[in-house]
Amino acid sequence: MLAAYPAAGAAVGAVWLLGGDMPAWEHALRVLVVVLCVSVAGRLVGPRLARAGRTPLDRKLFFGLVAAKVLLVGVALLVDWLAGLWFAEPALITAGFLFVTVAAAGPALHGRLSHGAWGVSAK
Repeated sequence: MLAAYPAAGAAVGAVWLLGGDMPAWEHALRVLVVVLCVSVAGRLVGPRLARAGRTPLDRKLFFGLVAAKVLLVGVALLVDWLAGLWFAEPALITAGFLFVTVAAAGPALHGRLSHGAWGVSAK
């Protein structure tokens, strides 16, 4: 489970970086669509995971993670704007920010939303 967060961070960062040649709001929208599609796909696979013996993703966790992703994209827009004030390639800095944030905060947020305490979930 822990390896999924750096992979997800790399994917979100890559999508942001690949959209660096367009306005920030436009590639923020693209990143948001990607993370929301991944969330919906995860929700759709939940019943299959339950049949396979894994605990399905509960509603509170699902909506909490979706809200966190929307907030993350909003913060990424702010980071991109601030980085653009000082650097020629703000998309690269924002992509790095997204990678580090998802890889580092993902497990803690997941644990917090699913168990009510900060930390990595035991699943």
